[in-house]
Amino acid sequence: MSCARILFPHLMDHYIDEAELWTKKETKHKFRKSIIEEWGSCCYVCGNHFEKITLDHIVPKKAGGRTTRYNLATCCSMCNRKKGHQSVFEWWAQTEMWNIDRVVKLISWLRRAHTSDTSGDNTQ
Repeated sequence: MSCARILFPHLMDHYIDEAELWTKKETKHKFRKSIIEEWGSCCYVCGNHFEKITLDHIVPKKAGGRTTRYNLATCCSMCNRKKGHQSVFEWWAQTEMWNIDRVVKLISWLRRAHTSDTSGDNTQ
């Protein structure tokens, strides 16, 4: 990662990955696509598969959540709207969609944030 990207990520219009130069738009697309592929295009809340799916900030931006890989999970637009800016576990546990297997998957996803270097994963 270039020193300029670390110090001034908001000024970068391009990202260099080995010999490839990607625009900011391409970089954002690849970032989002990698998260969607890892979750298999399934909503972490209801568990359904969707061709078009949104990304949800697990810790909402209003609560200080950042746009980093491990603070984003795939979420269908309906579940994303229902959750809004609420804390995910408080909200989710009160719905009929609460599922221990999906909760374990989400917690495993969140734990990766503490074991991975995500400093370059910010798309803000």
